[in-house]
Amino acid sequence: MHRWNDLVQRLGQRLGDERGSASLEFLGVGVLLLVPVAYGTLTLGQAEQAVLGSELGARNAARVLAADGIDQLSLANHHITIALENHGLDPELASVDVRCAPTPDCTVAGETLTVTVRYELELPLMFGTSDLLSIPVEASSTFPQQRFATGE
Repeated sequence: MHRWNDLVQRLGQRLGDERGSASLEFLGVGVLLLVPVAYGTLTLGQAEQAVLGSELGARNAARVLAADGIDQLSLANHHITIALENHGLDPELASVDVRCAPTPDCTVAGETLTVTVRYELELPLMFGTSDLLSIPVEASSTFPQQRFATGE
C-alpha cells in the first residue's frame, strides 16, 4: 500500500507542474482552427451574394429584353447594375452576354433570348490581380422574345 501512495504522490507532482498548459493549448489550437473557419464563412457569404446578384441581374435583364426588344439593352444593363449593387458587388467586375437562337441578331419574335452575367468575385482580404485570387460566378436566364428588335 505504501508503494501505491508514493506512485500517486509522484504522479500528482508531475501533473502539478503542467498546470495551465491545457488552457494555453486550447487557446492555441482554437485560434488555429477559428481563423480558417471564419475566413471560409466570409468567403461563402460573399460567394452567395455574387450568385444571387448575378441570377437576379440576368433574370431581370432577360425579362426586359424579351418584353421590350433588344433595343432596350441600356435598360437591361441598368437592371444588372442595380441587382449587383444591391448585393454589395462592384458592377465593373461583371460581363454581360446576350444571345438569341436560332438567329443571332434577335430580329424574330418567338425566338429564344438568353442573358448571361459573369462576375469575378475577388477573395476577401486577398488583394491582387491574379486569376487564382478570384471565384468566377456565372448565371443565365432564358426567355422567349415577344417583340422584334425595332420595338414593334
